[in-house]
Order: sequence, then C-alpha cells, then structure tokens
Amino acid sequence: MHKMQISSGAHRASAATRVAAIAGAFGTAVGAAQASFVATLGAYGPGEFARCGYRASLTWDSTTSVNHYNIRAFQHEFRSDSGGDALVGGSSDPLRSWCVEVYQSVVVGQTYDFAVVPVETVPSNGAPGPMGLVRANVVRDLFARWIDASTGFVVGDAADRNAKSAAFQLVVWEITHENFGVTDEAGLVSRMSLGAGAFRSAPSDAARGWYDVIHQSLGANGFQFSTVMGLTHPTAQDQIFTPVPGPAAVSLLAIFGATARRRRR
Repeated sequence: MHKMQISSGAHRASAATRVAAIAGAFGTAVGAAQASFVATLGAYGPGEFARCGYRASLTWDSTTSVNHYNIRAFQHEFRSDSGGDALVGGSSDPLRSWCVEVYQSVVVGQTYDFAVVPVETVPSNGAPGPMGLVRANVVRDLFARWIDASTGFVVGDAADRNAKSAAFQLVVWEITHENFGVTDEAGLVSRMSLGAGAFRSAPSDAARGWYDVIHQSLGANGFQFSTVMGLTHPTAQDQIFTPVPGPAAVSLLAIFGATARRRRR
C-alpha cells in the first residue's frame, strides 16, 4: 500500500483530474469522465447496530439534544453483476465498502448503478454534502492504518471484527458529518467526539473502546495516504472503499502514487 505524509499547505491535484485518472484506470468513461460500477448488495459484512443521531445545523461542540435511532454500523459487501471486477482485483470476492450517509439506505438483493468518483466528492445527496479535501485526507489516513488492502476488512483478529468494524463506520460518519470549523487535518481530529456536535452515537462498550483507539491513532507521526474511492447514487447510500490490488487497481495506485510524488515536491 502506498503511504505518504500530507502537509495541509501542499499542492494537491484537482477533483476533475482525479476523476479523469479513475476513468482512465478502469477504461469506462461515462459522461464527465466517471466510471460506472453496477453491483448488487449481497450482504452486510461485519459490524453492529449503534444508536446514532445527526442534526446538520449543529456545531462540533454543541450539546443541543439530537434524536437517536438504531442504525446499522456495518460494512457492506457488493457483488458485481459481471462476477470478477477490476475494483476487487478481478476476483470473485465482494467489494467491501463503508457508508458515508447516515440516513440513506441500501437493500440486500437490490442492484445499484454507482458512479465511481474521487473520495472528496462524497457524500453527494444533500446534507452533509461532499467531504472535501481535508476530511478526505483524514479518511485516507484512517484506511491506511485500519483497512487490510488485500481483503477490505479492518485489520486485526476476526474475534474483534464486529465491534471494530462498527467503530470504523462510526469514525467515518464522524469525519464526514461533523461541522468541525477547521481547515487542517490535525484540527479536525482534535475535535472528533461521539458525545457532542452534529453527529452523535452511543455504541456498545466494545465498539466505543475501538472508536477511541482508532481516533487516537489518526495523524500519529504524520497523516498517511491510502487510495480511497467513492461510489455515488442519486437515491441510495453513497459508499467509500479501497480497491483490492489487481491489474486495474495497480494502474490506479500508480496514478495516485505519481500524484503523491508531485505533492511532496
């Protein structure tokens, strides 16, 4: 997995350039250089239900009450209609992804025609809106530290996977949904909390423990880089994932590696 240190003042490639790079890597240009991924939600992966709430108008430190609902904090497993797919290294394994919209949904057994997009541009359906570059950099650091690029699962023992996966999903929602009011990655991480702000959650004790571990790891010794991509749909949950290595994924990683080298210069 390619990793890099990110400086908040470094030059970064535009979203349009990244979309074009993705389309070139997969050779499926659609409209404004978007690739398409048609897949069926085969199952929910590891995770747990967690009580969560979101009020888009609240600031990061607000203690105003928020209604909580029992929500699936699970990984998702999508299967391409064509069987093996470039996004999963050409294998028959599912594409394992994470939701970036708390109040949207996907249904097991239903097929979706997703657009493959830069992670900065998700979520795409109303509040909270596209995460932008700073949040995307924290998400890349999160994936670099906690996702096994060869499987798409969270790293570590299978016995911990349900609680850890739920915690990972809660971290994703906190990063994408909170109104942090900062312009740098370290500042964002310092304001993450499940107990205050626009996004709240009251998970199980095990998931809360892993949330704290994951949160404390973010940005340690510099923010790392992992290739993370988005899947958008106009009426279903947008997703984020890291491609499993394969010929097309290797091509994509090479493109992102070249971008990383330009950033360092």
